Amino acid sequence: MNKGYITKTRFAFVACFLFCVLALGFAAVTATASQATACAAAWGEEDRRAEITVHILGKEYVYRDELLPAPDYTVYEELTRRNINAPLADKIKTVDKCLSAGAQWREAIRYAFPLLPQFVERIKTENDLAPKNSEMVFSPDSRPMFRISRHRDGIWVDDKRLYQDIYLALRKDAKADIVVKPQSVAPEVTVEDNIKRTQKISAFSTNFSTSGEGRKNNIRLALKKINGTVLQGGEEFSFNGKVGPRTERNGFTVAKIIVAGEYTDGVGGGVCQVSTTLYNAALTAGMRVTDVHNHSILPSYVPPSLDSMVNSASSDLRFVNPYETPVFIKAETIGDTARVTFYGTEPPYKIKTVSREISRTAVPTDKEMIDTEHKYVAADTPAGTRVRVSYGHSGVKSEGYLRYFTRDGALVREEKIRNDVYGQTQGIVAVAP
Repeated sequence: MNKGYITKTRFAFVACFLFCVLALGFAAVTATASQATACAAAWGEEDRRAEITVHILGKEYVYRDELLPAPDYTVYEELTRRNINAPLADKIKTVDKCLSAGAQWREAIRYAFPLLPQFVERIKTENDLAPKNSEMVFSPDSRPMFRISRHRDGIWVDDKRLYQDIYLALRKDAKADIVVKPQSVAPEVTVEDNIKRTQKISAFSTNFSTSGEGRKNNIRLALKKINGTVLQGGEEFSFNGKVGPRTERNGFTVAKIIVAGEYTDGVGGGVCQVSTTLYNAALTAGMRVTDVHNHSILPSYVPPSLDSMVNSASSDLRFVNPYETPVFIKAETIGDTARVTFYGTEPPYKIKTVSREISRTAVPTDKEMIDTEHKYVAADTPAGTRVRVSYGHSGVKSEGYLRYFTRDGALVREEKIRNDVYGQTQGIVAVAP
């Protein structure tokens, strides 16, 4: 074969190969350019990233949906599966699928917009404000007696509603403006609530002007220990628990007390008048009495079946606050008057106490005693001089009742609360020898 022919043929083949390569390269470049142009157009028209502006309480918050980088193939697969870097329309479809599958708003949107919950949380953190309750301080010896602070309403951003608003706005346009109106959150306790909880609901007084100084001291001291008590709803009050033991170490002094139906000297005499005063105030305040005892002989400062005998060892006065709100107890002396007042929420009824005598015996004759020790009559007192040491008492059987009235004064019901028996006692007269 001719060498020149072979050379020409090889040249033609190489030339043809180079032409094909160049042609294919040009086509590839043209296709790539076309695709890039198409992508750019799509990016500019159809794939604008979401931009959300939230307006709240004069402030503005802006969220821009940025492309998230994929540092490795695993992250890339996750971004692709959740359409996180996909066009907005595809992201919305992804959210729709999550909602259809039963996901909550936050989780559905977070699936395709992973940074959006941080944005919403920032809005809530910077705008949510917890409500502040009105507070009350009870100072029975101050003026005013109740110091009530102002309450403050709270602010709450409904994040579920905000997610919904963002979702609906993005379905219309990639760029959205949303105005948020936070909800007002009322406190649990307002000023008005505390004012209603500090109404005077009952009061009771007894007089101790004829008592000796030791007895007066004990009455004043017991009242002071009770003064300022706050009894929460459902809480039980114990007189002995509040007043403490009637001992000289606890501040009490010697005065007349009743032992085995007779008056004798003892530490803490007069405290029963305080428990009786408190008992009557508690009854008319609607307290539920759980423990009360009558005296062995009828005291002079209240009608029968309305007294309350206490001692440190075995007898107590107890009652429970039946209301949901607290009651406040002011216990004081006004001159020689013991007074206990209950404050709290006005009860549904006005309550009055009733004492009914079933029977009464005659006062027995006095018992005379020759005062050889001169306890009651002076040594130079003429013989036969008589000095009364104590008065006799009738024996009494009685009942106690509570009567409930509407605010208009109509009787609703009457409730029997006690049956009592008081023994009769002889008066004692000292005779000078």
